[in-house]
Amino acid sequence: MTEPSQPMAAPATGPAAPQSAPAGRSVNWTGYLVQYSNVLALIVILLVASALSPYFFSTRNIFNVLRGATMVGIVAVGMTYVILNRGIDLSVGSLVGLSAALTASFADQGILAAAAIGLASGLFLGLVNGLMITVLRLQPFIATLGMMIFARGLVFVYTGGSNIAVDQPSDAFTLLGSGYFGPVPVPVVVFIAIWALAAWVLRYTVFGRSIYAVGANEEAARLSGINADRNKVLVYCISGVLAAFAGVVMASRLTVGEPNGGTLFELDAIAAVLIGGTTFDGGVGSVHGTVLGILILAFLSNVLNLLNISPYSQMLLKGVIIVLAVVVSEWRKRK
Repeated sequence: MTEPSQPMAAPATGPAAPQSAPAGRSVNWTGYLVQYSNVLALIVILLVASALSPYFFSTRNIFNVLRGATMVGIVAVGMTYVILNRGIDLSVGSLVGLSAALTASFADQGILAAAAIGLASGLFLGLVNGLMITVLRLQPFIATLGMMIFARGLVFVYTGGSNIAVDQPSDAFTLLGSGYFGPVPVPVVVFIAIWALAAWVLRYTVFGRSIYAVGANEEAARLSGINADRNKVLVYCISGVLAAFAGVVMASRLTVGEPNGGTLFELDAIAAVLIGGTTFDGGVGSVHGTVLGILILAFLSNVLNLLNISPYSQMLLKGVIIVLAVVVSEWRKRK
């Protein structure tokens, strides 16, 4: 990647915190409430959940909720990169399903070989997404919508519409999805590692800063010496690989490759990114905010299950939450 001719400022990872009120003026509590609305939402959810069930804060329940959120969380980290770059990736759910099917079908070759094949599928199709956007100049929505349909069809053709079961899975195969590192589920440890690495790349590398720059103003980024097309291709490759990795985790946990695996993961990932404060305008947001969005969605689902609310009603509520997240995001920008 070409180094920019001028030093780039540190990327904006979110809206600026409200300034301290000058002497004699009242504190802008509205600004603070808007700024930290997602944190407050998570606190309220946790308090409500703890009131509904005395077992909510048990170690077992917390880790079960976190483990259930890891697959969407991994996908959402990649989606954060894409949306920061002012793009969208609707194909990630289908890539999860394809990777899970490939991983399950090659399980007898060992977990490393099976995982490598699954990850390769995500990398290749993510590369195709990036090339369609940069070479063919398709809109990201159109390119990834086409890939979503193509990849899902590929899964059904490959599996014949039937589940691919892993016969007598080895301990090594199930470790990634069902194992424990002490009391902590392995998927949670892996997700934390991916979160930390992705946040470090965005904050401390030239590539990470260029993602913010291209998302904020592509033409200005080009003039500063950034190869915007290469940046976009790399971002979609990362999104594809992380979606495929989520598929590997799914196959390891379920020991089966389902043709419908990963369905609607793209919507959950987008919801988590938006709730976390990353905007479709590009250039503003962070992986930390996305993780907060994942936690809000995961614990909210847990609360709704405790209240015996049907999955269909939960979908309605999730749609409302996405709209509210966008409204709050726009309000933050105005503030």
